[in-house]
Amino acid sequence: MTFISYAQNYEDVMLWRALSTVEAGFWIDVGAADPSQLSVTRSFYDRGWKGINIEPEPDYAAALRAKRIRDINLQVAISSAPGRATFHRIPGTGLSTFDAAVAAEHTENGYPVERPCEVEVTTLAAVCAAYAPRDIHFLKIDAEGSEREILLGADLKTHRPWIIVVEATLPLSPVPCVEMFEDVILRADYRQCWFDGLNAFFLAAEHEARLAPYFRAPPNVFDDFVRADQAAAITRAEVAETRAVVAETRAVVAEGRIAELLQSRSWRIMAPLRATSRFLGAR
Repeated sequence: MTFISYAQNYEDVMLWRALSTVEAGFWIDVGAADPSQLSVTRSFYDRGWKGINIEPEPDYAAALRAKRIRDINLQVAISSAPGRATFHRIPGTGLSTFDAAVAAEHTENGYPVERPCEVEVTTLAAVCAAYAPRDIHFLKIDAEGSEREILLGADLKTHRPWIIVVEATLPLSPVPCVEMFEDVILRADYRQCWFDGLNAFFLAAEHEARLAPYFRAPPNVFDDFVRADQAAAITRAEVAETRAVVAETRAVVAEGRIAELLQSRSWRIMAPLRATSRFLGAR
């Protein structure tokens, strides 16, 4: 079955290539944002997987609760220690951040940053201890500058996602910044296996031999995938074509019934009466 990619940079295609043999797998998505648009996990959910979606932005969190009923949806922030943190909201963009400097840059670039608010903060270790099963097949982190703090609050020795995907460029920039956090992951016995221009992919050492071959080439024709917007366009075209065929069929049927009526015995018998009615009506 053709894979539908909802992710921004085909991250889901790469993950599915490596994990397609897993049935009913599990993920953790830190910075989940919208349940469909630019979602790394939407196609996995559609194929029976479930996971933990972590999103402090209220509108996205509400959408996740409404659309991802099998998942665990947490409206909290993740950092190196529990507490409270100042959140700079840029609604509807996926650019909301806890980093004041990053928020200032977004303001300079014309994004409408709302007044900061405080949100609850917990750690990835605490989330995993409370909700995660034994096997976490992938962990994705997209936190607009807070990636290192999130990883420092993880217990990657106890809870070991098979694959970790972390946004690894400066916000709204192609400039790599993997050096800002990779030491935390590497110390936990992970190996970087792929960089897609936006994200760095890491494999747990115990899964490296089996999974590394899947990260030798970018998404390509052999992955049998289509982008979500293309799939939607194809569906719209098919619906329009179906409606056109139905309308044409109805027209043909109607014409056939008219022709059949004109040739019927009752129509011929009633012809004089119809003529008389037209004559009287004309008077």
